[in-house]
Amino acid sequence: MVKVNSALILYFTAFVLYMIAVLIGSDNLELFSKPIIIPSIYYFYYISVRGKINYLFSFSVWSFFIGEILHLISREDFNISGLIFLLIPYFIILYFIIQDLIYYLKKQKIKLNTFSFYIILMLLIYLFFNVLLMMIEESSFDFFIYALYGILLLLMGILVFVMQINYANRTILFSALMVACFIVSDLFFVFYKKFPDLLALKMINVTTQELSFFCYISYFIYRTKFKLYGKRDVQN
Repeated sequence: MVKVNSALILYFTAFVLYMIAVLIGSDNLELFSKPIIIPSIYYFYYISVRGKINYLFSFSVWSFFIGEILHLISREDFNISGLIFLLIPYFIILYFIIQDLIYYLKKQKIKLNTFSFYIILMLLIYLFFNVLLMMIEESSFDFFIYALYGILLLLMGILVFVMQINYANRTILFSALMVACFIVSDLFFVFYKKFPDLLALKMINVTTQELSFFCYISYFIYRTKFKLYGKRDVQN
């Protein structure tokens, strides 16, 4: 338990230091704190599952890490490569979410005749098309990358909300929080890209981005700890 707590303390300490670095514009503090965030929260996962790691999940986490480091080194020089490394885990996460939904469908039929579902659906579609319109001036390849981000987030958002309104457990809760953080983070990344002088936009972007890693780890810890699949290991 001490090791688990120490991993979380290290994560939240690095997280706070990184937020301070962004706020005051300290490159040195940012270079010191940001590379600690993902390894510390992954160590929390490793301890929590007692070393029974999922390799596909682990690959997705370290892909996030590589993308973050590339952007930390130089966003201008490694913008596209960083975006690609940050995009790869979205495919893996969507795969996990689809697996979850298939599992629940075997237990209970879903119901979509709720007003909140259609409100969220329309909101997600509205955000998807409006953000793409904001990026229409980008190069063809850049626009393609951003469109992929949007499509994956749209699908993840719809699927986790369907599960959230039909079933209830901590695995689904953290998956919903994770996807919400991804959406807000990427949305404000686009806003900050268009209005780089507004520090508040960047703060929201980086805060939700780093929190999304905690939600992702927590989601997979509960998923692995037999909350979803019963008392057996998850085979992915």
